[in-house]
Amino acid sequence: MVDPVWDVAILRDVMRELPKEVQDLHWELAAVRVRMLREIRRLRRALLLPFEDWPTGHTNNNEVNDDDNKN
Repeated sequence: MVDPVWDVAILRDVMRELPKEVQDLHWELAAVRVRMLREIRRLRRALLLPFEDWPTGHTNNNEVNDDDNKN
């Protein structure tokens, strides 16, 4: 038969360790969230950049340039 004193001791150890584990998971989750938000911002800049925000000197090859089409 298992000694109930040992069972209580094991449960108390687990109870002490559990908050530490939860705190570690919170920190890890926060780090993952920061990385995800950075990646989302990077993708938005790369893929969804509005025309007005393009760097100077960039030309959009899909636009019709009126100066080139005048005869």
